Amino acid sequence: MAADALDIRTRASGSSWWLAGPVLVLGLAVLGWMFYPTFASIVDVWNRSDTFAHGFLIVPIVLFLLFLKRQEVLALEPQPSWWALVPLAGFSLVWVAGELVDVVSVRQFAAVLMIPALFWLVLGNAITWRLQFPLAYLLFAVPFGEFLVPPMMDLTADFTVTAVQLTGIPVYRDGLYFDLPTSRWSVIEACSGVRYLIASVALGTLYAYLMYRSTWRRLVFVGVSIVVPIVANGLRAYMIVMIGHLSDMEYAAGVDHLIYGWIFFGVVIALMFGIGAFWREDMDAPGAPVRSVAPGRAPHAGPFAVAAVLAVVLASAAPLYAEWMNQRDLGPVAGLGVGPLTPPGWRALEEQSNAWEPGYRGARDGRGGLVVAEEGGPPVGMHVLFYRKQHQYGTMAGWSNTLAGRHRAGVWSQSHRGRTAVDGYPDPDRFLLNGPGQQLLVWRWYWAGGQLTTLPHTVKAREALNRLVGGRDDAALVVFYAPYDLEPDEVEAALQAYAADALPGILERLATVTRQ
Repeated sequence: MAADALDIRTRASGSSWWLAGPVLVLGLAVLGWMFYPTFASIVDVWNRSDTFAHGFLIVPIVLFLLFLKRQEVLALEPQPSWWALVPLAGFSLVWVAGELVDVVSVRQFAAVLMIPALFWLVLGNAITWRLQFPLAYLLFAVPFGEFLVPPMMDLTADFTVTAVQLTGIPVYRDGLYFDLPTSRWSVIEACSGVRYLIASVALGTLYAYLMYRSTWRRLVFVGVSIVVPIVANGLRAYMIVMIGHLSDMEYAAGVDHLIYGWIFFGVVIALMFGIGAFWREDMDAPGAPVRSVAPGRAPHAGPFAVAAVLAVVLASAAPLYAEWMNQRDLGPVAGLGVGPLTPPGWRALEEQSNAWEPGYRGARDGRGGLVVAEEGGPPVGMHVLFYRKQHQYGTMAGWSNTLAGRHRAGVWSQSHRGRTAVDGYPDPDRFLLNGPGQQLLVWRWYWAGGQLTTLPHTVKAREALNRLVGGRDDAALVVFYAPYDLEPDEVEAALQAYAADALPGILERLATVTRQ
């Protein structure tokens, strides 16, 4: 083994590694410098979120995996691959789009993916192919997956309530809250199990790579690492509820609730890995030895010099271009109007003091208020909030903005109740909101690129395309709402009527604002 290592070092000393190594280090240094705010934002999430605390282990794991591959790759000759310029330029463009419309996860993924693209550019096809897993494993460093929290909370509530009912204990459920004869429970974000799921997938993928050689076994184990934490989290929640119920809430509340959760998760993951070890293939005989390139004439520095220049240019161009675009003046917002829109057959209520306002921040202009049909009926409200130059004033479709308002947590709450049909327009998202002395049925649309949509990702895509070609990031929130007493169905007809009459005027007004 020592002789083999010495032989590899001897070949490397006379090969193009002495050119490729400094170029790769230079490219990584420039990448880290130019995208420092993006990489710093990743580390910041690791530091403040327990869900992504495992991110601190990803880079050391990747370095260890690269170390394991050292003999295999040092036996090959680096040779720049110009095909890598395509993904490198593409990820730079994606990063610019994410920066212009302030989508943090897009910027983070794009910056991290530039690292394997840089390896490919400098080291070439053969070496990068052998390093594909360590480089791909870097993706687990990106703090991604919080979008799974709401559906996982619903799934946990469904599992827990069903299991308790099967046990024979009566349960009354209202959304994410459920009552047992001894106590009241709720599924909060920490109960969703997303942190267990993300950690399990990251560890399971690494375990599958190290323990197995066949692709199907690796895929099966990764699939198991997805399913097991979901089921385990449901069992964990059920057992916590049962312990609390049977002990008359003496146990499974407070700190021991969280400790019990992590202990149970640790036991489940240990069992999963232990069972998986029965089918391990890590001790199989290695494949055919890698054929090294025989030393010949001295390596040329030209291709590596070109690769170094291109890496520096592409790594620097994206942040500089985005900064230049963000400094452009996109103009003031004017022409939206004030107060509620009153199409024929509707009038504004004289008393507007009880009008509700959505919890969205950062709008450049807005209008809204309460109206009522001239022939009578329940009052209906509307709000239109217009956004422009969102990187400076605030993003419309982002985590910080909700109808209830994150800054009003504990005062207002919201629950999504599907969608409703509105003739001629995309079906709006339907929400029930509860606040001080009010219950509201709320319909919500987004407006971007001159069209209504209900999908935040569509909004961001339209904004990004407009900004990349030098346009504006104009967008608007369109909301209709109605207070109700007992059931939200009692005001659906009034909302339908007002939407049919008011939406054409709202869209015309939004188009007017964008033309000014």
